[in-house]
Amino acid sequence: MAAFFCKIGGSVGDIGEIKFGFNAPEDAYTDIADELGVTAIKERADRRGVAFGINYPKPPKVRINYGDRELLGDDNNRSCLRFCDPDKLGQVLNGSLNDKKVTVNGIEFPIRSVSMPQA
Repeated sequence: MAAFFCKIGGSVGDIGEIKFGFNAPEDAYTDIADELGVTAIKERADRRGVAFGINYPKPPKVRINYGDRELLGDDNNRSCLRFCDPDKLGQVLNGSLNDKKVTVNGIEFPIRSVSMPQA
């Protein structure tokens, strides 16, 4: 597991900004972190100002749809959820991840599409 953060809120000069901290598998954001606005926390000093364990507010999650090479037929559609910076949400939903790959359980898969999960 690795630590990450995603910015929430803020406006001019990032006043009122919250850095939402969370843990995820180390490779969960490989190749897609910049587009989703997620930053890896590498050292203990980088945790300064990051809020872990808060329930509200949380950044939105996006559903990343990908194909599983191991399965044939119509059953090869899979998806995973990832946090996304609210300021990057429009770009992500409009295809900024379509040429990228998502890593799930240590295996890279080509991204087919991105959507918002149903509540």
